[in-house]
Amino acid sequence: MSIEIHQLEHTYNAGTSFAHAALKGIDLTIPEGKVTAIIGQTGSGKSTLVQHLNGLLIPTAGSLEVCGFHIQPLLKIKDVKKLRKEVGLVFQFPEYQLFEETIEKDIAFGPKNFGVSEQEANALVKKILPLVGLDESFLVRSPFELSGGQKRRVAIAGILILDPKVLVLDEPAAGLDPQGAKEMMSLFMRLNREEGKTVLLVSHDMEHVMKYCDHVIVLDHGKVLHESDVATFFEHPEWMVNIGINPPGIIRLKLELRKKGFTIPDEILDADSLLECIKGQVKNHE
Repeated sequence: MSIEIHQLEHTYNAGTSFAHAALKGIDLTIPEGKVTAIIGQTGSGKSTLVQHLNGLLIPTAGSLEVCGFHIQPLLKIKDVKKLRKEVGLVFQFPEYQLFEETIEKDIAFGPKNFGVSEQEANALVKKILPLVGLDESFLVRSPFELSGGQKRRVAIAGILILDPKVLVLDEPAAGLDPQGAKEMMSLFMRLNREEGKTVLLVSHDMEHVMKYCDHVIVLDHGKVLHESDVATFFEHPEWMVNIGINPPGIIRLKLELRKKGFTIPDEILDADSLLECIKGQVKNHE
């Protein structure tokens, strides 16, 4: 089931002199089983939008249909508890999600909160740890002793243990070394391909958007500026430039080659294809 968003609005501090309209009439269909990127400058409304998907924020106006749940203004927290099992939200700063004295207790908190016994929850923890690249030696450690990358893995394990249908990832690779970022993204793509999970990726990293995503949504000042499949999006580098986002390296290279007189088709988005394209044109530009 796709995620349907209808005329969604959200105003912080509504009714006060500090009121700020963060979302302004958002209409979107987010496809099921796909990897969708949500991009835009800081303050465009990205984080506000995704926090509506599991009821962390409730609309000021408009509505959402998510995993069979209808979210609308004045909805009570108790009415969205089950939704939070279906939509897992991993924040950019995972240390904000960790609070128990051991990693085992932290990851097991979610299942126990939904009525699973402590024994069953601990068994699930042991199954989920290898999925995020951790072993059982971490079970008794404090989450506050971990590196930033390890904290992120624990926070993600705490989401995955609930087996959500939708994963919402806010800059999941930020601050990780290249190998750690690659491992994290590979995990999310495997969950998408093998388990059919819908993945939403909030990111400034256009290399990741190009490599991993199927669908792109661009927000600007609380409104949808562009929406398209990933190939169409990268055929229009001016869309990124206009909102102050640096295009991927391959796109920048294409633009420079065109300035030099090379003919580069829009659909070329990888280095091997680009090399083949310019081979026959090189002699004419010597």
